[in-house]
Order: sequence, then structure tokens, then C-alpha cells
Amino acid sequence: MDVADYSSRKMPVTSSSNNGGFLSWLRHPQRGLPYLICSIVVILIVLPLLAHYYISAFDDVANSYDHRGRFERAGKFGSVKSSELKSQIDELRAIKTSVSNELLELEKKRQTLLAEISGYTSAIDELKQSYQQTSEDVGRLRISLTNLQVRDSYRIYVKNLWM
Repeated sequence: MDVADYSSRKMPVTSSSNNGGFLSWLRHPQRGLPYLICSIVVILIVLPLLAHYYISAFDDVANSYDHRGRFERAGKFGSVKSSELKSQIDELRAIKTSVSNELLELEKKRQTLLAEISGYTSAIDELKQSYQQTSEDVGRLRISLTNLQVRDSYRIYVKNLWM
């Protein structure tokens, strides 16, 4: 074989425009590089902002507890005096008793309504049974009436034959 034959047997070179991959796409100045830069900028700006938002929301919840796991109440009540707190507590207890009394009254009403409903349902069941009985009686009476009519018409027919 000749040396020229070996040099002409090179591997076929693929076109970078057809199958160049990510690097050739990135090297193209109109397509790849601006998209890559914009996506990196968005990632570097948006992700820290989202992380800051969620961490600050978590810190607000965590700061409402002190180191022993109890709520800090100084910010909520501030300079409220103990007599004012006592009156507020008494007022809340009065509201609690009135609400519990109303609940008891509503429970009594509910029980009476349930009793009325059960009475109505039993009355409905009785009416259904009486309806079925009367409809059966009416059916029997119709059958008896048709039998009597047939018997009467038979007597008339037989009477006409003899006459």
C-alpha cells in the first residue's frame, strides 16, 4: 500500500452546525452565551431573594418563642397592668360561661328536634304500612268486584239463553 492511501483514509469530520453539542451552541454569539448569562444572573438574584424570604418568615415564628419554648408576652401585653389583665380575664371567663350556656341550650333544642324527627319518622312508617294495607284491600275489592260483575253477566247470559 501506498502512503497516500493511508492519508486519504481519515475519519469523517462531522459538521459542528448539525451535531456540535452544548459547547458549539454556547460559542454561538447570538444564541448561547446571552441565554447562559441571563440564566446565571437570574439564579444568582432570585434564589437568594427566595431564601431570604423563607428564612425571615421562619425567624419570625422562631422569635416568638423564648429559649424555654414559651411565648414571649412582653411585646403582646407591653405595659398592661395586672388589674387590667385581671379584668380582661374575668371578662373572658364571663364570655366563656355565656357561650357554654348557649351551647347547652342549643344541645337541648337539638335533642328535642331529634325526638320530634324520630316521632315523625315513626308516624311516616305507620302511614306507609296503613297505605300498603289499604292498597291491598282495594286490590282485593277490585278483584271481588270483577268476579261479581263476571258472575252477574254470566247469570244474565244464561237467563237470556233460556228465554
